[in-house]
Amino acid sequence: MAEGIVYLDVDDEITSAAQRIRSAPGTKVALVVPYGSRIATSRMNFRLLSREALVSNRRLSIVSGDAAARSLAASAGLPVFGTVPEYEAALARPAEDHGPTSPAAGDTSAADGPATSALPAAAVIASETIAAVGPLAAGSATDATDAPPAVGGRKSQRPKRPVPAETPTTLWAPIDTASGAADTGIDVESDERPAGRSRMPLFAALGIAGLAVVVLAVGGYLFLPTASIAVTPRRDAIGPIQLTVLADPTATAVDPTNNIVPAVRLDVPVQATRTFTTVGMKVKETPASGSVTFTNYDPTSSNTIPSGSIVSTEGGIRFRTLATLVVPRAAFTPPSTTVPSEASVQVQAVEPGTAGNVPANAIRVVPPGESPLFLAVANPNPTTGGTHTETPQIKQAEVDKALADLQRDLDAAFRQAIAAGAGAPPETTLFPATAVLGSATPAPDPKTLVGQAVDTFDLTLSASGTVIAVDPRPVRTLAEQALAAQVDSKHRLVDGSVSIDVGEGGVGEDGQVEFQATARATAVTIVDANAIRTLVKGKTAADARTALAPFGTATVTLWPDWVTTVTGLDARLTVTVDAGPTGTPGNGPSAGPSPSARPTTGPVSSPSAKASGRSGSAAP
Repeated sequence: MAEGIVYLDVDDEITSAAQRIRSAPGTKVALVVPYGSRIATSRMNFRLLSREALVSNRRLSIVSGDAAARSLAASAGLPVFGTVPEYEAALARPAEDHGPTSPAAGDTSAADGPATSALPAAAVIASETIAAVGPLAAGSATDATDAPPAVGGRKSQRPKRPVPAETPTTLWAPIDTASGAADTGIDVESDERPAGRSRMPLFAALGIAGLAVVVLAVGGYLFLPTASIAVTPRRDAIGPIQLTVLADPTATAVDPTNNIVPAVRLDVPVQATRTFTTVGMKVKETPASGSVTFTNYDPTSSNTIPSGSIVSTEGGIRFRTLATLVVPRAAFTPPSTTVPSEASVQVQAVEPGTAGNVPANAIRVVPPGESPLFLAVANPNPTTGGTHTETPQIKQAEVDKALADLQRDLDAAFRQAIAAGAGAPPETTLFPATAVLGSATPAPDPKTLVGQAVDTFDLTLSASGTVIAVDPRPVRTLAEQALAAQVDSKHRLVDGSVSIDVGEGGVGEDGQVEFQATARATAVTIVDANAIRTLVKGKTAADARTALAPFGTATVTLWPDWVTTVTGLDARLTVTVDAGPTGTPGNGPSAGPSPSARPTTGPVSSPSAKASGRSGSAAP
């Protein structure tokens, strides 16, 4: 791309275009004007751009695919081209190929010649001004024979016609090659000639008057004082703000006053079941029974054996007499023969079981207190009927043990349910420390199990527990609200500056869930560009900076250097509010009038303004 080509946007205004002409590299500048550009709405805009190029020592050309825009630019005395390649081709051709041109048309090949560069600035301004108003001052001069090329450096192919000697031949209205006609209001294809020579003084007077108006307008535009105000709003840090937020299962909405957010109490039902083997036994025993015979050897008296007297085997198996027995005295036959007496009674083993089944003559121990010298006992027949049987039977102890085992199973099932999420809603955090398992209910009733003679029994425990889950997002909302509460109506939070850290949450000693949140941000002062204008008008640079200090850092630039106060004209006062890369509070650059209504929407800097303008910054 050739150096000096400047592309405009559709919304660019005259001030922006003028600034880009001043900052363009080199002396040859091509301004590419798109379709629908605001610049192309008025011929005056192109004339002002021509003046700006002249003051900035630039050779300006207009490149546009819009025939209407080219026509307006050509009528302002600027060289026009349909495309950028066309413009670049014109630059590449030797100067003699460009044909005769007028310095007022801004042709770069002519402008580089010594004749133009030798002209004083006032003469160049007058020459370009006359060229810009050529259709008014030249009258019928559009019939001249040496017209300069108007579009893309191409020579006009219009047939040359004779021109009266009095008509100037150096002032030409630019011709649009797209339409083939100059912007003069005269039909060049017609054979009619302008009014006679007697009307020439009138056209000359009109041309001079127009020239004077343009010169005055350009002079006022260039030399009226301007001011530029740039404000970078003050930034203040907010925070860090520390918040302790409670999660309450009974809350239904966020409570910013008490820093409470809702929580969810989840029900967690669990169950444990087992089949137990009966370890208790039911023992059934019956005592053995039989009879014993007592023998009395005492010839002097009988012996009475009370019921319940205990006789036993020599091994200690005892039997109880079942009735009172009287054993008669023994018979004595002189001289020395004694015949003992006998009596029998039924007995039963004292201890039930098979141990009482003893053989005959095993019971030989007489009741306590009886003399074995005078009384003897024996069972003539074995004792029988002693039994011992065992069957399973549920005992209370094993039921208690079964309940304890099931409770441990129930606790484990509850912990597993909590670890699996307990069905907590999405976006919530579960807090196992809040888990509580309720009392268990057995089935069947353990009391009904005790005493049952069964080999196995089933037992079930059921319980319902609770745990708390919390959605932490409302905690962030509370922190944001706390930040917003620190910002008054004169400030706003800088975009991207808000930082909120929410902890994982914990359970306090009272079992309530707590979150710790930290919020911080940066606030910037809201600056109204229109209010800035009202505040600084008529003030000196120092007073303006002092007045703007509460808003932030301000730079005040006055031009030209002899100006001591800020201008009161909105069109000559530019206010820019810049909040930096992370936010743009305020109204930004001040908006001037539309280009078609008031083309001077802001100051136009000149080289002298850049070199000697008064500027300064307010203390931070």
